[in-house]
Amino acid sequence: MVALGPHALDLLLSLGVQPVGYGEAAQLGVKEFGSPIRQIKYLGSRVTSAPLYVGDRFKPNLELLASLKPDLIVGEDFASAAYPALNRVAPTLLFTGTHSGDWQKSLPVLARALGREDRAAAVLARSRAVTDEARAALTPWQGQRALVVWNSGGANRDLYTVLGPKDWTGGLLQDLGFRLVLPGSPDPTLAEGYRALSVEALGALDPDVVFVVASGTNTPARAASDWKASALAQRLRASRAGRVYFMPIQLVGRIRGPIATELTTREIRRQLGAR
Repeated sequence: MVALGPHALDLLLSLGVQPVGYGEAAQLGVKEFGSPIRQIKYLGSRVTSAPLYVGDRFKPNLELLASLKPDLIVGEDFASAAYPALNRVAPTLLFTGTHSGDWQKSLPVLARALGREDRAAAVLARSRAVTDEARAALTPWQGQRALVVWNSGGANRDLYTVLGPKDWTGGLLQDLGFRLVLPGSPDPTLAEGYRALSVEALGALDPDVVFVVASGTNTPARAASDWKASALAQRLRASRAGRVYFMPIQLVGRIRGPIATELTTREIRRQLGAR
């Protein structure tokens, strides 16, 4: 099997399948093309097969892929332009994984292709249990008005993309009992976000709690530094109460499967002190 991206890898690992090849997000700048990839963020400890790095998850090296002779290639529909070429190398499944509830639909499909339906049922049951347990631990936070945003830093450090309930991250936080703060109607030009707002516009929303996802090549530390340096951001009630939390996009926005659900839920509980 080849996993094109962390989302595909999450799905395969959750079903007990180890890949022979792996494609990573280009933003991470992995340079180990054609060699065993050992540094897979958040999922690497679960990988025992030393998969070869095949390049960009959306534009992998087809020659290298063919040399691995995979039985199946698993990826996301971002790679749809490459689907005909990928499918000539091996049967290929490309899933939509960015939205809340996507992996729960994709996992049974992949499990049927692999003959692992029982494993999929167990994974789904465990994920529901993890979410239920976390929601109970987060009882003091139930109904809190939460603003969930991406921020790429740099020249766009004062621009925040608000995430709604259809987004994987926003949907997870809503499942945990938070009430998402949304600014009017969604922007149809944003494929995955809800609406992009300036830091000034965030003031009108005045949420109880803010979750900032450091997107692109941004980091939680840089996002936190930019937030603390913004006088406008510091006026928000959440800032004054010390209820602004910073998280990495790789964990809470790129993996988006059952393992990521558990790891992200654990990180949210840790940061909120709800262990």
